[in-house]
Amino acid sequence: MILGIDIGGTSVKFGLVSEKGTINSSKSYSTHDWVENEGMVEGLKSAVRNYLQNHPEIEGVGMGFPGLLTKDRRSIILLQNIPSLNGVPIMDILEKEFPGLKIKIENDSNCAASGEHSFGENKGLDNFLLITLGTGVGSGAMIDKHLFVGARGNGLEFGDMLTDGLQSLEKQIGITPLINYTLEQLKANPSDNSLLRADNISPKIIYEAALAGDKIAISVYKYVGTLLGQCLVSAIRILDITTILLGGGVAGAFEFIEPQIRSILEQHLHPYYIKELIIKKASLRNHAGLLGAAGLILHD
Repeated sequence: MILGIDIGGTSVKFGLVSEKGTINSSKSYSTHDWVENEGMVEGLKSAVRNYLQNHPEIEGVGMGFPGLLTKDRRSIILLQNIPSLNGVPIMDILEKEFPGLKIKIENDSNCAASGEHSFGENKGLDNFLLITLGTGVGSGAMIDKHLFVGARGNGLEFGDMLTDGLQSLEKQIGITPLINYTLEQLKANPSDNSLLRADNISPKIIYEAALAGDKIAISVYKYVGTLLGQCLVSAIRILDITTILLGGGVAGAFEFIEPQIRSILEQHLHPYYIKELIIKKASLRNHAGLLGAAGLILHD
């Protein structure tokens, strides 16, 4: 068994993963609670220690971090949502704490892409771009069966692409800015009799309102699809990729987002790029990052 750990801006997910991709003994911790109390490093060490004590069959630990890592995958450079870990030599710390234990780290979106490639419906898909929509906007790509990491190990940061307003994609459709955009639309359109209420907005509530036909909720996803489409025009031209996977919590509203993405792409791309283009949901949902993290050890 491998201990997979998916570290995100909202939660840290743990699970024991078998060679076939079965997840057992899963548990989730609040990122905020760790940061505010014992600190991320101590919280991580404590949780790993408990798993090792309770599950001596663990052969290794794979972790996904939401940000930039050194090319040798030993230290953290920058985590936008967990700045207390910036510059931390995490592998030195963990190897000292758990001598002899096999440990590997990777960018969380790269883990998600690897998980899609190794497990689930997209197993063996040789070329694809995965976009994860959650607390932030992440991405990973498999090119000719290999994980694309760029020349210095931190390529394909799709969420940092600039849109028309010269703001990064993540700062516009990450969860917090997306909620703020929804609130702005509610304020600007008071006569639409929306099901949404300013004092109770979340991605789940926006999605449920869209399913019920709420105009503002549907317009929010059209906005998401427009910005994603604009950025994907460039990504598709650069990577010459024909399969786009959408994952993460916000991507649960795929049926409202995908048509607008495709509309934008059809407006701005040559038919060469469109005729074989597939846009679909990532198959592993919220488990892709954890499975991919475990796969760092399983498929080493």
